[in-house]
Amino acid sequence: MDQKHIINADSARGSIKLLMTPGPTEVSPRVLKALSSPLVHHYYSGFIELFDDTINKLKRVYQTKNDVVILQGEGVLALEASVRSILSKGDRLLLLNSGPFGKSFGDYAKGAEIDEIACPQNEAIDVEEVKRKLDEREYRALTVVHCETPAGTMNDVKSICNEAKKRGVITIVDAVSSLGGVDIKPQSSGIDLCITASQKCLSCPPSLSMISVSDDAWEAMERVGLRGSYLSILDWRDAWDKKSFPYTPFISEIYALNESLNAILEEGLQNVFRRHKRVADCIRKGIKNLGLELWPESESIASDTVTAIKSPPKDVVKKMENYGILIAGSVGELKGKVIRIGHMGYSAQLANCFATMEALKRSLE
Repeated sequence: MDQKHIINADSARGSIKLLMTPGPTEVSPRVLKALSSPLVHHYYSGFIELFDDTINKLKRVYQTKNDVVILQGEGVLALEASVRSILSKGDRLLLLNSGPFGKSFGDYAKGAEIDEIACPQNEAIDVEEVKRKLDEREYRALTVVHCETPAGTMNDVKSICNEAKKRGVITIVDAVSSLGGVDIKPQSSGIDLCITASQKCLSCPPSLSMISVSDDAWEAMERVGLRGSYLSILDWRDAWDKKSFPYTPFISEIYALNESLNAILEEGLQNVFRRHKRVADCIRKGIKNLGLELWPESESIASDTVTAIKSPPKDVVKKMENYGILIAGSVGELKGKVIRIGHMGYSAQLANCFATMEALKRSLE
C-alpha cells in the first residue's frame, strides 16, 4: 500500500499539539505509560488487587463512603444504566432540562411518566421552581446535570438534591464534566447516584464510567431488579462482592485510571479544585479582554471546567488549528452559536490557558 494512504495515530492527530476541547482531554505521559503496560488476565490476583485499589481511590476522589461502581463503557452507559435501574414503567420522574444532556435523561426513562423543568441554555435551573414542583406531587426520581457541557453552565445540585431527598426522591446527577475538577460531595449534597466518566476531569481515554451509589439507591434498584444486562449495576455490585466480574473488564483502561487517580491524590483534591478555578478565571478574563462575550448569563453559573463563548467569529475553531490548538464548537441548538474551550483535568494548566488565549487572539486578527 502507498505510504500516504496509511492512517495511524500520528496522522489522526495531525498538527494538533494541545487539546483544549471539553472532553476528551489531554492525557498525561504517566497515564499513557500505564495504559501501555502489558496485559494480564483479569482474575490474576495482582489485577484484582489493582481493581480494588482503584475503587478505593475513586471513593477518595468522590469524597464519599458510598459504594462506587466502575462500568466498562463511556459515560452515557452509566447515565442510562442509572435511570433504567431506578425507574419502572409508570414511575414519575422530575427531569431538569438545562441543555442537551439534561434533556437526554428522558431518552433513558422508558415507560416512566416525565415532568420537566426547563430553563434557557444560558441559565441554570431555578431551585425555588424545583421546590414548588416537588411539593405538587410525588416523584420516584429526579435527574439533573451538574455541568451542562454544551453551554458551560453549572446547576446548584447540592440545593436541588437536598430538597429532593427531604421528600424521599432518588437523585441522579450527571457529574461527568465536573467530578475531579469541582468540589462536589455526593453524600452531603444529597446525591444518590453521582455519575462521572474517565475522559473528562480524570484525564483518561474515553472508556470507563463510574457511579457512586447510596444505600437508598441500592434499595430502589432491588425494587426494579434490572439483571442480566450490560446496564445492570446490581450485576456489577454482586459480582465484585465475590471479587469477580460479570464481563471482562477493560484492563488497560483500569491501569490508566488508577494512575490518573494517583496523580490527583498526590496533588491533593483542594489543590486540584483551586487549579481549575485559577485556569477558568484566566480563560474568562482573556475572553472578555478580546471583546468576546461569555455564553452563560452570569459568571456565577459559569463552569470551572469548560468555557462557552457567544457568537463566535466564523471559522475561528478551524483557524485555531493553525496554531496547533484544538477547541470545539457546541451541539444541538447551540451549534454555530457557541464555541467552547475545555480546561479540565490535565489540560487545566495556566500555560495552556496562556497559549490558548494567544492563539485565539491571533485567529481573531
